[in-house]
Amino acid sequence: MIFSANITVDPSQLTQIHKVEPTGLFKKVLFNLTKGLVADQEEHETFTAVSILQQLNGTFSNLGIDNIVRLSHDDIDFYLDTEGKKGDLQEAFDSYDLKIDESMSTVFNRLNLVLEHEARSIYYLIEIDINRTHKVGEYPIEIKVNGLLSEFKADNQDTADDLKNKMDAIFKNQDSYNAFQLKKEAEFKQFTGELKMAIMRNIRVDDVRVVHKKKLVASQSKVTNRKEYQPTQPTGGYYEPVFYPYFGVLDMLFYTSIWSSMMHDNHIQINDVDVLNDSGELLQSIGDEGLDTADLNVFDEEIPYDEAVTDLETTAGDMMTTEVAGDESSWFDFGGDSDFGGGDFDMGGFD
Repeated sequence: MIFSANITVDPSQLTQIHKVEPTGLFKKVLFNLTKGLVADQEEHETFTAVSILQQLNGTFSNLGIDNIVRLSHDDIDFYLDTEGKKGDLQEAFDSYDLKIDESMSTVFNRLNLVLEHEARSIYYLIEIDINRTHKVGEYPIEIKVNGLLSEFKADNQDTADDLKNKMDAIFKNQDSYNAFQLKKEAEFKQFTGELKMAIMRNIRVDDVRVVHKKKLVASQSKVTNRKEYQPTQPTGGYYEPVFYPYFGVLDMLFYTSIWSSMMHDNHIQINDVDVLNDSGELLQSIGDEGLDTADLNVFDEEIPYDEAVTDLETTAGDMMTTEVAGDESSWFDFGGDSDFGGGDFDMGGFD
């Protein structure tokens, strides 16, 4: 079980709308024919890298979060903790200030921060993406929060059986499982609520949105001990921060490879949960109706993974959720500042 939250933040900044040449072939033709009147749009935030980091520093300090794992500027790492140092947030920010000049602070596309924090019984990995340039209507700051159960942290000597013994009481029956999950979920949501309030106190914002999810991991191979545990490296990038091989995170993550099989063996009912592979990629979303995990072969250690994944969509059936695209403008939708009667000419239907 992994608890997850996605927090998006719209800071109260001046935003400039820039026209950019479209990528679709038909749009490109119209862009050239209309001398740029038909164009895609991007929002450019006016905040500087230094100013937004200063505001975030206040946010984290208020919550007692002072451990940073990574700080990168346009995919260049200015700080990467490979030793598990503690209390290094200010050190990383000071180093960043020394290394960049005014032009780099003003002109950038993306800042990325990864922080870790442990409170009560949950270990948090927090990834912050700050996009100065983004699509119109999207929020420039996205924060992914993953929560792992720190009481099941493993070391290289721990085996799967060791963790099963520690977790056995949770899966004694459905009531035991439900009580444990509700308690940890409440703790996680309390933390994300405090994080939201700290953001609103330290950054002038127009809006902050929070979406929570519970996630289960279907391991691609049976692992019998922590020493051998190594999640599959994804080809399309890491979908959740906890699956990136940051220092010490695998010790926290190992139990998730066992958790789902214990649910399966004990016929635990689940609902409103995402099923991921062990690199964090979404395999299936289970809806409110729920199901018995004993019916999910992907959690059965005795069934080959490829066979089980093929069977997953059929087993989940109507519980699979499909992302529905939002309403798109007609291709004869003219926007605000075009000479065609007002506005941008949206050729979205021809991409």
